[in-house]
Amino acid sequence: MNKNKDLEKHFTASAIVINNERKVLLVYHKKLNVWLYPGGHIEPYETPDETVIREVKEETGLDVEIVGKTDSSLSDSKKDVSVLHNPYVILCERILGVKEHYHIDMIYKCTIIRESKLRYDKRESNGIGFFSQSEIQDLPLFPNFRNLINKAFNENEIGATNSN
Repeated sequence: MNKNKDLEKHFTASAIVINNERKVLLVYHKKLNVWLYPGGHIEPYETPDETVIREVKEETGLDVEIVGKTDSSLSDSKKDVSVLHNPYVILCERILGVKEHYHIDMIYKCTIIRESKLRYDKRESNGIGFFSQSEIQDLPLFPNFRNLINKAFNENEIGATNSN
């Protein structure tokens, strides 16, 4: 549980994208000097599902979909109720800086649905790439992030297609 209950909490959505070659997509974060998955803040008009897809497209140029099943029997189109994907994991991360706050980060496993040339915003990043499980061991990563990526690599359903 977070230690400072007085800090603002911001909701974010991030993506673990592993391609058919079993390599994970990472973006080098300039301010933090580490490799991270793509993701960002959930806008007031978005669901977390929409945010993660938008953020991956904005930060990398790739079109993705969330891996995992949804229980459509719980939807009700007459009442405008839909079922969202369950995140792979949700982390509460303290963000240091000018205005310290927490990110409630909903992290989804995603698969690429349309290949395109990778791109990144040079104002925020110094690079982008796909890395194998062995390659990430030598990259500058937060320790818990390395653990999360290793866990995702070790599970069977990575790279599976989305099914509703």
